[in-house]
Amino acid sequence: MNYRTLFVPKKIFMFALVAIVTVFGWTTIAGASGAFISSENNNRILEFEPDDGEFFRIFAQGAPLDVPLGLAFDNDENLFVSSCDNSSVLYYDGGFAGLISIIIPSGSGGLECPSSLLLGPNRTILVASLISDEILRYNRDTGDFIDVFVSAGSGGLNAPRDMKFGPNGNLYVVSEGTNEVIEYNRNTGDFVRTLVTSGSGGLDGATALFFIPGNLLVASSNTDEILSYNPDDGTSQGAYVSAGSGGLDNPQCIDFGFDAASNMFVCSFDTDEILRFSRADGSFLGVFVPPGDGSLDGPVYIAFKDKTNNSGSSSCSIAAAGADTNSALPFILLFAPIAFVAIRRIVKA
Repeated sequence: MNYRTLFVPKKIFMFALVAIVTVFGWTTIAGASGAFISSENNNRILEFEPDDGEFFRIFAQGAPLDVPLGLAFDNDENLFVSSCDNSSVLYYDGGFAGLISIIIPSGSGGLECPSSLLLGPNRTILVASLISDEILRYNRDTGDFIDVFVSAGSGGLNAPRDMKFGPNGNLYVVSEGTNEVIEYNRNTGDFVRTLVTSGSGGLDGATALFFIPGNLLVASSNTDEILSYNPDDGTSQGAYVSAGSGGLDNPQCIDFGFDAASNMFVCSFDTDEILRFSRADGSFLGVFVPPGDGSLDGPVYIAFKDKTNNSGSSSCSIAAAGADTNSALPFILLFAPIAFVAIRRIVKA
């Protein structure tokens, strides 16, 4: 083959091909979607295919990760992870699974066992401090402590486990220690009211919450249900997912995927599964991640990368759009020489 007939010098042609293949490869791999799950009992973050739940890889394991809980993606598709036992928040490259930094160091601002993470306005991140019964606020770019957003025990807060911004913009927190859902002012963090009281609708062992139109869904871990409440006044609307449906045992997280139906995904902690339920009526649709697949052991939080959502409708994350081109460098360094050699052989043929 004679590329000179195209009036393009061979070296320029090869360089262009390498650049195109490298950029395409980076966009495909680093920008790909995925379902990320905290596997508490074996200290791992696992990644699965978002459409069929097929195991993809162990995303993170080992020090400094120590009992992973909450997950949250930023707009660069990088992942914040709560590391409970060393009271820190870690920041990982969402494409290549490398640790970027310990973004919030151990104990910063009084942090004790971070659980849920929630991206806030003005480049902030809210962190639930499970042991100190607070919601703390940090700069999400630097990890610097800003302030105590919800003070210790405010409104009876005890062991804050999951949190979301609701339809009215206020912050809603699962108080696991009191089996309640508590509402706080979105601007000041002041206590507003207890929206869902202990035992309402059969609630026993509240762990997670999620807002969808007309419903506040709350995981009831001790009754193996997902319960529904009126998001305006907190009145019970019955079981959205009935007790033990699909084998559900000790639900610990709720999230909605980004497939066409936007179905619901629930962590079944005691069976080491992720189960999928209908968004429309809560009926069981099937097992998304089978028991122990990919070494899953004690699933507690799930986050979907590359999902368009607001901060009130994600179990632990705000999904991202667009990759951080600065994190493409490792891929380029790895892939470019391989592409160059391959293309050179084609040119010589």
